[in-house]
Amino acid sequence: MTSHYSVPTSYEDPDYPLVHAMAKGDAAALDELYAKRGPGILSFLMTQVSDREIAEEVLQDVMLAAWKNATQFRGDSSVRTWLLVIARNRAMNTHRRRKLPLVTLDDAFGAFGQDTGPLEKLEKKDSQAKVRDALNQLPAAQREVLLLVFYHQLTGPEVAQVLGLNEGTVKSRLHRAKEALKHVLAGEGSL
Repeated sequence: MTSHYSVPTSYEDPDYPLVHAMAKGDAAALDELYAKRGPGILSFLMTQVSDREIAEEVLQDVMLAAWKNATQFRGDSSVRTWLLVIARNRAMNTHRRRKLPLVTLDDAFGAFGQDTGPLEKLEKKDSQAKVRDALNQLPAAQREVLLLVFYHQLTGPEVAQVLGLNEGTVKSRLHRAKEALKHVLAGEGSL
């Protein structure tokens, strides 16, 4: 779906016109934003909560909050970052309300790309399982930074915004997380 909404020329976020249209009450813009960003946010939520059904409920809350708060979005961040901040806050609230168990990353990752054959499929699945197991051994704060940077491909400033941290803290946490992950993957024990 191609967006046809007007946007200030100084702003380059392709999702901004959708939020701008949502602020004017355009429900089709919400549908388009949901179709475009919903799968990525759901994936992020699957790393935050223990159950897909709960993650889907939280996603609905995120999109409803985006709809209600579209008029307050100033464009200080990308729309994707803004949605991830809302998602993280909603997931934390869900944890508090429901006392959810810690999340394992088994169901959080989908299949990446197409496999060329059964052997490649097994090797890929084995590699993914090793990385998932190693990630699950990391402290939650380190795991969260790694997932936001490498899985969701956010920049340092975007991660800082999502987590409510300064960029220096994100950089040091990312460095420690990568070192810890290398340590675990090298078989030097768990943390």
